[in-house]
Amino acid sequence: MSSSVFKEAFAPLRLMVQDRLALTGLIVLGLIFCLAIFAPLIAPQDPFAINEDEDGSVLMRSGSGWVLQPSLGDVALNDTASRGGEDLIAGREGSLWQRVSGTWVRLGTGTESDLFGVDFSPRGAALAVGDAGTVLLRADEGGAFEALPAPVGTVLRSVAFLDEARAVIVGDGEVILAFDLATRAFTPVASPVNRGMSLRGVERDIDGSALIVGERGLALRYDPVTGQAEAVRLGSSRDLNDLHISPAGQALAIGERGTLLRRDGPDARWVTDKAPDSRALMSGWIGDDGQGYAVGRNGIIMERAPGAQWELAPSESERHLRALLVSGSDALALGSDKFVIRFSPPSEKHWFGTDHLGRDLFSRSIHGSQIALLVGFLGAFLVMLIGTNIGLISGYYGGRTDTILMRTVDVMYGIPFEPFALILVLLFKPSLAIVILAVSLLTWRTTARLIRAQVLSLRERPFVKAARVAGASDARIMYLHILPNVMPLVFLELAITVGVSIIAEATLSFLGLGPPQSVSWGGILHDARLSGAWRTAWWWNLPPGFLIMLTVLSVFFISRSLEVVANPRLRARK
Repeated sequence: MSSSVFKEAFAPLRLMVQDRLALTGLIVLGLIFCLAIFAPLIAPQDPFAINEDEDGSVLMRSGSGWVLQPSLGDVALNDTASRGGEDLIAGREGSLWQRVSGTWVRLGTGTESDLFGVDFSPRGAALAVGDAGTVLLRADEGGAFEALPAPVGTVLRSVAFLDEARAVIVGDGEVILAFDLATRAFTPVASPVNRGMSLRGVERDIDGSALIVGERGLALRYDPVTGQAEAVRLGSSRDLNDLHISPAGQALAIGERGTLLRRDGPDARWVTDKAPDSRALMSGWIGDDGQGYAVGRNGIIMERAPGAQWELAPSESERHLRALLVSGSDALALGSDKFVIRFSPPSEKHWFGTDHLGRDLFSRSIHGSQIALLVGFLGAFLVMLIGTNIGLISGYYGGRTDTILMRTVDVMYGIPFEPFALILVLLFKPSLAIVILAVSLLTWRTTARLIRAQVLSLRERPFVKAARVAGASDARIMYLHILPNVMPLVFLELAITVGVSIIAEATLSFLGLGPPQSVSWGGILHDARLSGAWRTAWWWNLPPGFLIMLTVLSVFFISRSLEVVANPRLRARK
């Protein structure tokens, strides 16, 4: 076989460089290949990672609902205290904010420990407690906070002043500490339950004792006179996260699954209110007239008018809320725990925005190139392998063999692609192999017809007859003499089939038939459609759609240059 045959077979490589559109397509496809190969290095994060954020969210109650205010830093806010025009807000990483006349000022605490509770004494002293036994004391109004050595190293959750000189601190492991402001001494108080549960809220009751709530509905009452604590029943076995008691003795305890326990006065029984939502509540407040607020996860805010039922209040945020501050005519809801950055538009941190689960769409789009190219080229290779061999055999042998194979091709043309793929998925399970199998088992039919037509014109050529006379076998004639002459057409069909396979994979993934544990461009569009936000979250649809279009166009630009090799008439015009 002469070298001119090989030269003719590899002519497409020269034409790709000579044609500007083909060269452009080759460069673009090369860049997409680099994205696929180096996706773990280029992508800023794992494509399955859920992005969360945290900030000091503040919502203020207004006539139209709860309106989002400027954030107080980038850490969650956990508890509040108010007294005579001064408000304190404690949060994570030692953050402590002071609000006077509507102006916020961050105070220095000298600690990085998370703060979970804060309270004022009647004369303006203040205590803040938190992680790892952290206790901060402001002995005088207007003074600075200083750290005190606590006798325990557990998490301290809440603090309440009982009078001018005494306070009660509670925390995990049923820790109860009586604190004396004059001597700065801590006295451990034994819990009557002693099961190691977390105590999460403490408030001064109207009789001067301290009411404490915690896990599994645990409720204790501490008497400062006797120095003892006893168990009491509030009527719930669910975790209680917070407690508030008004000066007139109205009380509200809140907890998991929308738990609302209310007491209408110091001598009244505790009753369970019906909650309009079952999400966990983290903080509550009730006034002397029975007006109440409760806030919790996912931006849930409940309101209660005096003598009425609890209702959900309109809110501008879905961020988790952990604290309430009612000071004068202002009502503030504060948070937040880490919340999922859902439906975030493109930003400096997330170039393509985030989806409904908070996943970075830039990272997912980059990783999606791997599935697109793998299915595109592997599927196209299998299509060429099947279609070329069937076309060679059918065109070379002719007769009954040709009839049987071509009628098989006709039958294959009658099988629709999507239902066929759906049947494969139902018979087996969604996977990358099923997608490639669906593409290769149906797309080869066009290739087989084209190769057969070319072989029919080649099998009567002199060089084929000479090979027969020389005693060459049929397989040798087909694969060493005829195949190199149809290689330009094979290359053309390969390029076209790559684009078809990429579109086919995107279609199957968009319909939910793609590999479930893989990231693909069609799968990204599928998630956008299922979320219901695909019409509004434009940043979700455009990148994968544009990348599919760009990849397919680059492949077709390359195939355009190969038409010159496959079509003698176009070659003559050149």
